[in-house]
Amino acid sequence: MHHADAAGLGSRLGSRLRERRRELGMTLAQVAAAADLSVGYLSSIEKGGSVPSLPVLARLAHALQTSLAEMLRASASSRLARGRLTEALGVKRLAAPGSRMQIVRSGARPNDRGRAPVKLGGTDVFVFVYRGRLEIAVDGNVFELGPGDALHCDLPKTVTWRALGDERTVSVWTAAAAPARGS
Repeated sequence: MHHADAAGLGSRLGSRLRERRRELGMTLAQVAAAADLSVGYLSSIEKGGSVPSLPVLARLAHALQTSLAEMLRASASSRLARGRLTEALGVKRLAAPGSRMQIVRSGARPNDRGRAPVKLGGTDVFVFVYRGRLEIAVDGNVFELGPGDALHCDLPKTVTWRALGDERTVSVWTAAAAPARGS
């Protein structure tokens, strides 16, 4: 491997490790302890200054609850999930397996109600109403959405919904990964 290739690999690995650590809300010290590394060495890896051996990378992947393959992938990946929106009741995951995005289809009868079908907590939430009408309460603010309407919620603490009207409601809900904040 040429020096430039090693530097690029180190930079990609370091960025992935740092991103994953921040997603989990872990500190450098927590990950270093879980992987049996010094904080300084882990910091050097995250900054791209050091390229870890495979055994060290495997310990880091385990500490970060991910796979060695995910850490070593060559570039950002795309995942395809095929399907269609149906009027079936309940919640169905639409995101491809392994995706960090939460994307679900939700079908409801008139007057059904519930909480957001995606996990909240440090993430934005997006809702698109495909069919029917929904009343959505975001941190106490109430919105009424009809077919084709969408709502983007910035870091909501609570999101509840109620199906309005006399027909089934079909909506798509998405929660994005939280933005990285500090170390």
